Amino acid sequence: MKKVEIEMCLTIKFYDSFYFGGGAGNGEIQSYLLRGMDGLPYIPGAALKGYVAQYAAALSKIVPAFNNGEKIFGTGGVQQGSMFFENGTLVQESDYYDLKDNITQKRTGVSISRYTKAKKEGQLYTLESSGYGGNMAFQSSIYGFLDEGTYQKDIAYLAAAIRLIFSMGGKCSSGLGWLQEQVSFCVKKGPRRNRAGAPEQELIEIEEVNRWIKEQIGGKICTK
Repeated sequence: MKKVEIEMCLTIKFYDSFYFGGGAGNGEIQSYLLRGMDGLPYIPGAALKGYVAQYAAALSKIVPAFNNGEKIFGTGGVQQGSMFFENGTLVQESDYYDLKDNITQKRTGVSISRYTKAKKEGQLYTLESSGYGGNMAFQSSIYGFLDEGTYQKDIAYLAAAIRLIFSMGGKCSSGLGWLQEQVSFCVKKGPRRNRAGAPEQELIEIEEVNRWIKEQIGGKICTK
């Protein structure tokens, strides 16, 4: 089947602090914030894909038309999805170069046993979070190829799932990673660059995307 080249450009704004990282530290800080080569925090594409896929899977249970999840996201291992999720980078990164050493904060917590509901002995930890008072905005793209016969439905599927996301990152239950507003996006159709290096993308109006969502959902759930 003929393929259609699609790009969804996302803007993600956090309400306050957020955390994407790992527990590699064993000194003062046990869980460090993920940073790029420039020293600035970023949203891993794999994490973004996981959040969209999570809500997409929930939607597919109540909207039978949203049935292309495995094709879009893949099933892990060697079977990759048709859409690639790029890392989220800071909007206007240059504004943060002089601040990169001062945009983190330390949070201390304690691990709780799921069985006793009490703190684990010796499990006090410190993690490094970022947010800069909710002023950080990130941009990312979901890019790939969709079947020509189903691309409108698949865009509606992705858009509806994206609009359900309300938090990202670790420690959301303790208040980290909540979004300032709904993830905003635009949808473009066509190749990013032609042979001459110029973009050939056509912007799909958001009203059109909303219409595709409405056609598939039929009033079963609100995603706007």
